Amino acid sequence: MDVRDLTAVEIADLLDAAWREDHGEAVSGPDQETRTSLADRLGCDEDLRAEAWAAWRDDLIADGRSVDEAEYWLDVVFVQPCSEDHPTED
Repeated sequence: MDVRDLTAVEIADLLDAAWREDHGEAVSGPDQETRTSLADRLGCDEDLRAEAWAAWRDDLIADGRSVDEAEYWLDVVFVQPCSEDHPTED
């Protein structure tokens, strides 16, 4: 899966599945390659990360789930810092 082609809403759906899988829910999250690509992409594109977080946050609120726990997971556990050799263009 090429994460560069995904919309913020599609990314939010993948984040939700990954978070739920990591927290022991019976959900199949994205494969490791997709997780790594997504984590790198969000680490290097702050605008996309903010858009995806806004979409996911709205879903979390609507479902009555913990926004704080999800935000911590996204910021500290999932997203990787952008490497210096990361290309600036897609």
